[in-house]
Amino acid sequence: MYAGFIIAFILCFFASILNEDSAQSLLSGYNTMSDERKKKVNFKEIAKIHKKVFYGIALFLTLITLSNLFIKNDNFLFISFVLGLSWGFVPLFFLGKEFDKNVYKNWEKWLQRIALAFLFFCGLIISIIIYYTPLNELR
Repeated sequence: MYAGFIIAFILCFFASILNEDSAQSLLSGYNTMSDERKKKVNFKEIAKIHKKVFYGIALFLTLITLSNLFIKNDNFLFISFVLGLSWGFVPLFFLGKEFDKNVYKNWEKWLQRIALAFLFFCGLIISIIIYYTPLNELR
């Protein structure tokens, strides 16, 4: 039950240390960009978006964990965690595009689409498996 609080704390910690300067080294992919590409990315706005998403997921996980004190349904808790963690990061694929003026190759665009589909469908499939699996088989 406390896993939600721990994950929420970790997300809040990363969100709190994320700023324009640290975004270049903490965010995936940006530290390997060429200097020419880095100039086309507004790291200040990208960091703001990541902070909002991280705090949003942390709030969601905290509320779900607190609701588990009143609703004794482990499947609901597990499904909410899976969907919150997998689907919670989906907005990062859309919200940051206006602050990244780079032109990406087709394979880079497809890699992003595959990662997005992976998050969406894995969250959905795992949630369905949890829903249809009796609790005694999960333990």
